Amino acid sequence: MNSQNMTDSIYNHQNDEFFLQCQVAQSREYTKAKSLTQCKGILTFTFAIFSAVASVVDNDWLWLPALVSFLAVALTLFNKHSDERIKAIKKHAASLQQYIDVALFAPAIGNSFSAWGNVPTKSDLAESVSIYTNEDVSAFVNWYSDYSYLNHEEQVFYCQKENVRWNYTLHKSYEKLLKYLLIVFLVAAVIIFLATDISFIKLFFILSWCIPIAEYCWSVKKELNASIAILCDTELYSQELENKLKTSTPGVLKDELINLQYKIWNCRENGYLISDWFYNLYKENYQKKEDNMAKTMQSIDK
Repeated sequence: MNSQNMTDSIYNHQNDEFFLQCQVAQSREYTKAKSLTQCKGILTFTFAIFSAVASVVDNDWLWLPALVSFLAVALTLFNKHSDERIKAIKKHAASLQQYIDVALFAPAIGNSFSAWGNVPTKSDLAESVSIYTNEDVSAFVNWYSDYSYLNHEEQVFYCQKENVRWNYTLHKSYEKLLKYLLIVFLVAAVIIFLATDISFIKLFFILSWCIPIAEYCWSVKKELNASIAILCDTELYSQELENKLKTSTPGVLKDELINLQYKIWNCRENGYLISDWFYNLYKENYQKKEDNMAKTMQSIDK
């Protein structure tokens, strides 16, 4: 692929068969990481509920406290192992996304791949993509909106801008959902407490076993906030770069575009994993919005 072939753009070349297969591969990798994350949450909540019930139920089962202690240790070990596994899978998926973008962007502005950082080798790509070659790629067609009416440098930037805006909006929407769910949970807990006759000691036991849930929720909040902070910083940088694009001559902002891509890579590699069901819920509407924005920009340029 060379720069002469990019005249009508990233929009067309993103639908090359191999790029679409890479999109499938990175999506499936992220799904693996998300499944492990969800498994962690389910096990944490299940264990906390089981432990609370075991603490307040009157029985002579001497083995029950031992079982609870064993499960607590097992859960700790599982969470530690799964955290490492999730991080590794997410890093691999982010590298596949980085390859797709670099393979599209580098020829467009005349840079070599090496300028964009380490991307997967041919053997890494072959190993990752070959697993999914028979899967349907239709969901990934026209991943980026049509910016073919712009010069190459602007095409790269607005694809990057779309990426940042998409992820930032998705994370903020997910944060809002979690806040609503927390409010509902707290209200329900207060109602249950007031509606039942429970002793202070049993309440203390229940609250003590809620600590793993509280700790898990706090870790999710911290990770999500950190991810939003990274995206916010990337969004601000992209706004500054867009202002420069208005006044600069084509070809002088290559380094800034590469720097923005590094920031996007960082968001992908270290960002919070939004659940697939939530992503799919908003995907169609978000894509329509992005496509409409691209069309509106074209009419403004005319």
